[in-house]
Amino acid sequence: DFDQANRIKPNKAKVEPPQHSHTLDFFNHFVHSGYSNPFYLPFFILIYQENSQTIAEMGISTTPTISVRNLPIVKTGAEVAGVGGTGIPNFHFVDREKDRAYYFFGNDALLLDELTAEKGMRSMFERLSRTTTMNCFAQYDWFSQASYDGLMNLGLGEAIRDFGEVLCLRDLTTRAKMEKDIRVKQQELLNALEAYRKARGFEVWVYYPVGRQIESAIKTLAKIHDQGLPQYLLYYLPWPDHFAHFVGPFSDEILSPTGELNRLDYWLGRIEKLYQEAGLKERSLFGMAGDHGLAPIFYQLNPEIEVLAQFEKEQGRELVIEKISSDEGEGPKINHAIDPESMKKKDIVIASTAGGNFMMDFFSHASDEEWRQQPLYNDLIHWTPLSGGAPIDMIHELTSRLSETLEYLVVREQPSDESGAFVRLVGSRSGKRFDEFIMRKADHIYYRESQGRLLGMNRVSRFRKGASAQELDRLRRKCMIEPLPDQVNTWCAESEWRQLSFHTDRPDGVVQLAHLYDESRSGTVNLFPLPGIGYNTKVPGRHAGEMFHEKDAWVGFWGDPAKSVKVQLKWAVNGSVAPTLFQWLTGESVQVGELGWGFPALPVTGE
Repeated sequence: DFDQANRIKPNKAKVEPPQHSHTLDFFNHFVHSGYSNPFYLPFFILIYQENSQTIAEMGISTTPTISVRNLPIVKTGAEVAGVGGTGIPNFHFVDREKDRAYYFFGNDALLLDELTAEKGMRSMFERLSRTTTMNCFAQYDWFSQASYDGLMNLGLGEAIRDFGEVLCLRDLTTRAKMEKDIRVKQQELLNALEAYRKARGFEVWVYYPVGRQIESAIKTLAKIHDQGLPQYLLYYLPWPDHFAHFVGPFSDEILSPTGELNRLDYWLGRIEKLYQEAGLKERSLFGMAGDHGLAPIFYQLNPEIEVLAQFEKEQGRELVIEKISSDEGEGPKINHAIDPESMKKKDIVIASTAGGNFMMDFFSHASDEEWRQQPLYNDLIHWTPLSGGAPIDMIHELTSRLSETLEYLVVREQPSDESGAFVRLVGSRSGKRFDEFIMRKADHIYYRESQGRLLGMNRVSRFRKGASAQELDRLRRKCMIEPLPDQVNTWCAESEWRQLSFHTDRPDGVVQLAHLYDESRSGTVNLFPLPGIGYNTKVPGRHAGEMFHEKDAWVGFWGDPAKSVKVQLKWAVNGSVAPTLFQWLTGESVQVGELGWGFPALPVTGE
């Protein structure tokens, strides 16, 4: 709603426009006049024509919708919490057991492999260690047979455009040529084995030369079998998101014929063509997922100043605040690798995520044991800082001072983990505070909505093909009216909540918020700003929040094996890509909750 940006401008809060503006010439031309060019997105157009059934109508990014959280989910199929999980809940967190703060835009990024390995996360390369594998610029590549470093590509690729793409494609082109030789040698071996099998017992003149031929073919294949096209290729292309932060998701730099989306289309088409030319396309399944979407920002605000600094000034009280992140659009931060700063003498640790999420860790200083525990709602409405004094209702301070820009905050009502959760949502609508509650037991969820309707479950999204009014009414009644808070058997399952929220501007919102605090390091309070508002950012593109364009992570599969599917894939969480490809490659059944799998394989091959 670029034409209506002024309507969302707060009346009292001191907001500013981002430092960079949206450039929308192509977007406006496309919307009002249309655009047709055979060289504009030809690859995406083709796969939608051939495999639309296996491209999810709604691809879901987990909350917070941020790369460092979602990338290992996409690449490995692991959940965040629990044994075998990623252990990475956000772009930053405080580990209270280690007394260590992490922020992954800086040298802490070098610790991601170590941190995920500590939790027992298994890479796809580890699971597929007996197959030919290759990694192009993704992290979590241990056990890959060939790998190009992702951090190197991020560093050089911004200055030398297409640096990594050219490097990877050159290697794949060489492998595609070798693949043809490998297939010839494989056929020669099969022919020799067949001749050997058919030979009669007394035909020793056949056994000897054919045996030598078999031995020679095996030795040749042993030398070159891993030099062909990889049976599993992981390819990470960061640029559409990377540059959209600075210019906005709908800007010319992203959407125009020379923009990042068309560049992505080009490189994907080149890679698929190599598999086709090598004669492998008919038995190759391709899958892709985005780690998150992106939404436009029109105004930005700093909660640290608006809430904490103003509170100190007005009340004459001191808060010890540590900010562990940069603002979006700023440079990286360097933490001491050997002797990182302790968080034990801090009242509040704050960190912002891509403009769409603001995470706050509060601490109790009564004892070391209480310091390690995450405060609950009741603790935060009677919270005392290091400087002492009367208890402070921090939830009131946050919601009242951010009432014009905050969509809602989320805080633990009771201790929460992967087995269950009880969280409170607090937000203001038209100057009035509303509280809502989400409870989860395993995969069943209870949501108590307020008159403020903080999650907008009553509004059908204009971006979604609407279901029948009767069906939506049935789902709302079943999930939001009939359930009783003390009877879990009356609660809707996660699949039913996804079916209902699919039609809203916050797809999968209830499920994702019910899992927000599965990992203890997910912060004490998470703030989510209203649409069009960014917290702690200088740029016009945001994510990490809960709105449609942030949640909308493309998830889809294509290739000949997927063409026989007749049922449309309605929605898919981005973590289902890895298990789906694993199941296709190995024939082994993926079971959620076993062997580190956190997401199901999807029925995209008709088998």
